[in-house]
Amino acid sequence: METNATRMCALLVGLPDVTVLGVDDQPGQPIRVYVEQRVDQLRCAGCGAAAWVKDQPNVELVDLGRFGRQARLVWHKHR
Repeated sequence: METNATRMCALLVGLPDVTVLGVDDQPGQPIRVYVEQRVDQLRCAGCGAAAWVKDQPNVELVDLGRFGRQARLVWHKHR
């Protein structure tokens, strides 16, 4: 039995290489699960500084219902 909260969320989402960032549960709205793909830290080829994603739009995907409710998977994409 899994007891780590982050791992339990990943198992519920069903994607092994994602980090669950959070869940938005607003009354009368679909439940939204925010995830991002796990990637190794990227470095600048020129100076070696750590790189990060800036102004990358999120992608909202319609997912199968969960627990009798509509669900959306909101993916924070990294390139």
